[in-house]
Amino acid sequence: MENVCNLFFELSNEDRLRIMLELEKEPLKLTHVSKKLDLTSSEAHRQLSRLSEAKLVAKDVEGFFSLTPFGEQALNWIPGYTFISDNSEYFQSHTLSNLPPGLLHGLGDLSGCVFSHDALVSVSHIEMMIREADEYIYNIHDQFLLNAYPLASEAVERGVSIKSIDPVVYSPSLQMKGEVSEEDQKTLSQAMEDGRLINRKMEQFDVFLWMSEKEVAILSFPTLDGKFDYLGFTSKDDRALEWCFDLFRYYWESAVPKHELSFARPYEAQ
Repeated sequence: MENVCNLFFELSNEDRLRIMLELEKEPLKLTHVSKKLDLTSSEAHRQLSRLSEAKLVAKDVEGFFSLTPFGEQALNWIPGYTFISDNSEYFQSHTLSNLPPGLLHGLGDLSGCVFSHDALVSVSHIEMMIREADEYIYNIHDQFLLNAYPLASEAVERGVSIKSIDPVVYSPSLQMKGEVSEEDQKTLSQAMEDGRLINRKMEQFDVFLWMSEKEVAILSFPTLDGKFDYLGFTSKDDRALEWCFDLFRYYWESAVPKHELSFARPYEAQ
């Protein structure tokens, strides 16, 4: 525990962390560090000495400082802490506790995400994502969105494949109006028959996710009581896309095949 505390102490200093981030890009001499970070030579020397003593950086025979392998690994964890701290208010009321450990350790891949504060904006992102998808659409959802059906119908007709993880028992919590047209039902049913649309089902949902090969339209985590408020994160960053792809694959492999389509019925809030 002492070693961990010492590591956190060294990384807690902004100047030391900035030095490490610069050294991640390229080896630097003391004068370069001083100039790039606008530090006095004595202060740059002091901070580099601390980092050297902690074995986070090392100096070669030509006077260039660079990260040690230990320093590189320590720095790899910073994006994850950045993501959590930048969204600390959200994570006061939302939980990641059910996510697989491997993906939790890779949370830094989400550091480029943008937070969406409005559920209606999240729905708008989903609609736009479906319209712009060229290859695939993946989703994990506890709620059917009626306005997604005609867009999904158009998507499969232009060659987009869809994989969807649906609830075993559907109990709508979003106010919805309207009908799914017979034409859209027919198109989606045919897509399911020929494999362009594949459904699986789950009883418990740890995430709410809509994504394509181009973007994550919404990644939402459950509130502390296990429900969703449909507030979350969107991104077109490659690392976020890969993280969400791995997340979807994790749940897809454990979901149960579903051989029938569910067409959400109109719902009026009581």
